Amino acid sequence: MGTTERKQHEATHRRQSILAAARQVFRHKGYAGATVAEIAQTAELATGTLYLYFAGKDALYVELLSEGYELLERRLRDQTAKKDDPRSVADGLIDVFFDFAREYPEYFDIIFFVLQRESARPYQDNFPAEQIERLNGWRSSCLEAAAKVFEQVEFVRPEDRQSLVETMWSMLAGVVFYFGNTEAFDVMAARAKELLLRAVFGHSAAT
Repeated sequence: MGTTERKQHEATHRRQSILAAARQVFRHKGYAGATVAEIAQTAELATGTLYLYFAGKDALYVELLSEGYELLERRLRDQTAKKDDPRSVADGLIDVFFDFAREYPEYFDIIFFVLQRESARPYQDNFPAEQIERLNGWRSSCLEAAAKVFEQVEFVRPEDRQSLVETMWSMLAGVVFYFGNTEAFDVMAARAKELLLRAVFGHSAAT
């Protein structure tokens, strides 16, 4: 490995270390409670070194939101690309949502809970306009990916698809919020899935 490649590799590794540290700090301290100095300390870096990679706390948070949304969107699109009937695809989409919460709890909290715990204001009030545009793009992509399942459902009007997904999204996030760290999570997740599928498709998950 040449000098240039080695420096690029070191920079990439350091950037990933900073983001990993930021995931921990944001999850445990919240957005308001987190500081760049603490994130740098967790990453075992000088604060000045961190600023070589990220402009500040908001830039770090937006990067983590984007990473989380990208992971979730990829899984949602993989599920909606399956050729099963709409109900089976929807069943799988709910599993994707809960599996994402289990496998990536830090990303899940950063997307759904961290800012919401601290303020009634939407996250749009916290970041510059260009960063909000980037985040809105990722969020819309996730919703659009999930909404594709309803393209084959005749009784769901096209203009209602995204709002239906947002409603389901909020309900599922609530299950994670209240039960995600308890032994009841799997049971409550299964019940929530059955209720949602029954409400949308008119029959239970068992039929």
